[in-house]
Amino acid sequence: MRNVKNMLVSGLIGIGIGMVWVAADLFLSLNGKDVAAMKMSVLYFLFWLVTSFVIGIFFYFASLIFNKDSWSLRKQIIINFFICLSAWLLFNLTINNFNFSWHLFGAVIVDFIIMYAIAYGIYFWHLWHDVREINKKLKQNTR
Repeated sequence: MRNVKNMLVSGLIGIGIGMVWVAADLFLSLNGKDVAAMKMSVLYFLFWLVTSFVIGIFFYFASLIFNKDSWSLRKQIIINFFICLSAWLLFNLTINNFNFSWHLFGAVIVDFIIMYAIAYGIYFWHLWHDVREINKKLKQNTR
């Protein structure tokens, strides 16, 4: 049950990050137009909503690699990064009808690095916060 809860939380975090991403993309595509002229179709919004949820769940499953205690944290992060990058490249090739260009490839890599840094930055910040709270409670109990 805990895994299902964590998976759903990851999916919801994915929606949060995805919607911020879509909003930033829309604002960057304005090209000097008025913000009121910005429009998005319902189908486009729903596609990114569902896709962001699924990507969040994928990040949850990919993060299970961090349970491999015999590997160093560096090795876990590198393997996790490349597994997620491979899936992200495949996803982007799929939504672009497998049309490859170096410009698209570079943009996808940069987008992924930003998304990865946000997602795991939040994850590690939350983990750091939890450890700090545990240490506070331990200090109070030892007094």
